Amino acid sequence: MRKIYICVIFLLSSVNAEDHTIAVLDFTGEGIHADELKSLSEQFRIELLKMDTLKVQDYDDMYRILEVAGYVAPSCNTIACGVISSMLLEQELMVSAHIAKIGEVYVVEARLFNSENGRVINFITYDHELTLEGLNTRGMHNVAEQLMSSRVPMEVHLRQNLVYIKSKPSGAMLRVGNDTLSGVTPMSIDRIVLESRPIIILKNEYEPFLVKQLPEDNSDILYIELQRRVPQIGDVVFGKPLPKGIVIVSDDGQDRFLLKKGSKSFKKLNQGKYHLESNSHIINNGSFNIKHRRVTEVNPEIYLISNIIKMRDTYKFKRNIFLSILSISISYRTYLQYESENIYSDYGSTFDEGALKHDQIDELDKQKPLINILSGITIIPAYYYHAKYLEMNQWLKN
Repeated sequence: MRKIYICVIFLLSSVNAEDHTIAVLDFTGEGIHADELKSLSEQFRIELLKMDTLKVQDYDDMYRILEVAGYVAPSCNTIACGVISSMLLEQELMVSAHIAKIGEVYVVEARLFNSENGRVINFITYDHELTLEGLNTRGMHNVAEQLMSSRVPMEVHLRQNLVYIKSKPSGAMLRVGNDTLSGVTPMSIDRIVLESRPIIILKNEYEPFLVKQLPEDNSDILYIELQRRVPQIGDVVFGKPLPKGIVIVSDDGQDRFLLKKGSKSFKKLNQGKYHLESNSHIINNGSFNIKHRRVTEVNPEIYLISNIIKMRDTYKFKRNIFLSILSISISYRTYLQYESENIYSDYGSTFDEGALKHDQIDELDKQKPLINILSGITIIPAYYYHAKYLEMNQWLKN
């Protein structure tokens, strides 16, 4: 029998968002004291912490990682430096910013890096006639909001004229009139829409539910228990015997079946979507659909977690070696350019002195192609091993 329960507990949020990790390098700048730049970067970290789906990397941890990699300070002036730093820090996202004072105006240029591929996924320029104190508070808040706005859409529920609909099980669709809304339960909907149009809640394997009663006593939460349809069953067979500890789990998590070691099949599963789980193995291609009176064949790829951890650590070690080589080669290339410019600016007044300086510049220039080649050939393996490391890491997370 269908029932509607009016919940009395006010939910803190309407979306169960997964936290994203982010690192923030020390800001660089012109016309601003180093202590003030560090204070601004600290305030920026605080503004990110206020965003409920962000975990900001500890400053000391970030400092130690970059120090081991050969960085004198946790800051960057170039995109190349930012790309390498974002990979080394192993956070999902990374921010670097440069602040310049031009007259009475502070100009902030900030970049948001995706550490998985080293790309800049957002770039903003923020300029305003603010005092340093205003930049530290209002300015850093605005920069954080603008820079992170492309990350994920943020729905702000003020709880004004909204009804929050929960269903058991969750993941049901809402049809308003003839339109099916994007998203699934739990979700919020305008109270006026609920009162003026027919609302039907739909989920596979469950009876459709027509909302007839709205929350009472000014409550904004509607809880609905869906009823299963008459079961339709099928069987599943596996391409090879399964190891110990494999579990069949329904898509909604309501049903779990532990398989015996060496199992090749499982009979009489209710129609629907399922997947394989294990605490000791990583399973790829383990999802399958059961259809009424049919046999579904599944060929999962199963790996021991301990083996995946070893592979991940090996890829990480190789990636760090190539990143270190790349960092050293870029630094040395910068040194060669710097030395060439110094020698050129210090040309002697006599012919012999000028010829000597010219020879010195030629010797430095001869090294540049070799360093460029070294930098180029280390980028591909660094990206490859980083991608494999991320793949292994993703397998472990899943």
